[in-house]
Amino acid sequence: MPRLLTERDDNAELFARFVRESGPRLARFLARLRVREDDVQDVAQESIARLLRYRDSEPPGAWAALLYRIAINVARDRARHERHAPTANVETDTIAADDSPEQHASDHEALARVRAAILRLPSRCRAVYLLHRMDGLSYPEIARRCGISTKAVEKHMSRALRELRDARERAGGVR
Repeated sequence: MPRLLTERDDNAELFARFVRESGPRLARFLARLRVREDDVQDVAQESIARLLRYRDSEPPGAWAALLYRIAINVARDRARHERHAPTANVETDTIAADDSPEQHASDHEALARVRAAILRLPSRCRAVYLLHRMDGLSYPEIARRCGISTKAVEKHMSRALRELRDARERAGGVR
């Protein structure tokens, strides 16, 4: 007996087709942004991975614009990181030596807890939080994109921040 496709399944299939069709255009776009040739595929892949978070919360017609906005942000983040990355081997060795395996494991666990806390947020709350924190959108921009009031964006952000703070406190990570 064939199973019925849900809206989420339909979005998954549409998203996979969108990614296949958008890949070459996105690579050309990134090249025009002067992203280094050896970084183009990495930036494209990271952009698509970030877009995946919005697959079910944004209509398929909005994916292209959102993908390009995300790609611009990823390219800017990489350029900013490269400008501020240590260049001398002595600095790099010092930084790497300071990170013990225990510290690395602790950081990895903390990141996993944060990721899990974000995933536990209600979908609209999570989308608002990610649009603001990951994509750098202002509250009015988020309100327009999500079709809600700026006040509703403020409430979603307050809830997200409160729940993430509470999750951190429960994990004993109060600083």
